[in-house]
Amino acid sequence: MFASEPSNDYFCASNCEHMEQTMYDTILGLPLFQGLSTADLTRVLEGTRLAFDTVSAGTTLFRQDELCTGLTFIIDGAITLHTEAADHRWSVDETLNSPLVLGMDVLYGSTRTHRHSAHAATATRTLFMDKRTVAALTGYFEVFRLNVLNLLTTSAVRRDQLNWLPAATTREEHIIHFFRTHVQRPAGHKRFNISQKVLGRYLGEDYRFIAQALRQMQDRGWLTLDRRCIDIPAFERLITGS
Repeated sequence: MFASEPSNDYFCASNCEHMEQTMYDTILGLPLFQGLSTADLTRVLEGTRLAFDTVSAGTTLFRQDELCTGLTFIIDGAITLHTEAADHRWSVDETLNSPLVLGMDVLYGSTRTHRHSAHAATATRTLFMDKRTVAALTGYFEVFRLNVLNLLTTSAVRRDQLNWLPAATTREEHIIHFFRTHVQRPAGHKRFNISQKVLGRYLGEDYRFIAQALRQMQDRGWLTLDRRCIDIPAFERLITGS
C-alpha cells in the first residue's frame, strides 16, 4: 500500500493486534498522527516500515549540517538541540520535551540539511520515518497531510511574528530580543555559550554595559552567568519579566 522498502533496521508491526493500546495512544498523540483513527494507524503500521528505538542520554540523533533524510519523532523523554553560529564563535543549547517531531522544516526545499544537532538529554524513545514514507502518508491520509501543513504554517507564522515584536528600548530588552530570536521555543532551559564581548559585538554595545545589564538580570533570578556562558533555567520567566 505504501512505497517503503524493507530494512533490517526497521520494525514492522504487521501483527498490530498484539500491540498494546497504550502504544497506539502514544503514537496518536504525536505531531502529524493526531486525528488519525485507530483503524488508520493500524493500516499505517501494517503497510510501512517505522524505526522505533530507545536511546540512552547523550546519544546523538543527528548533527547540524547533515542531510535530513526523514523525520525523527520524540515519543518520550527530552532532547538537547545544539545550534552553532555560522562564525563558530558562539552556540546555544536548549532542552525540549516530548512529544515533538524534528526535521520537518528541512525535509523538503532547497536547504535539506539539519540546522541543529540533536542529542538525547534523558533516556528517550524515538520513531524515525524516512522521506519516502512521509510522502506516501501525506498523499494517502488527508488528516496526515493537514497536520503537515499545520506544522509548517505554524512554524512560519511564529517566525514572522518575531519580526513584529515591539522595538527594544533598553539594553535588557535588546539582550532578551537577541535570545528570543535564537531559540526554537520561548520556554524551558536554554544555555547560550557566548562571551559577553561577543554578545556586545552582535548588539553593537560596549561589553562592559552588556555585562552590567546581565548582572542585573542575574540579580532578578532570570539567568546565571558563568565564563563564556549564560544559563537561563526558565526562558518563559525571562521574556515575561517574572
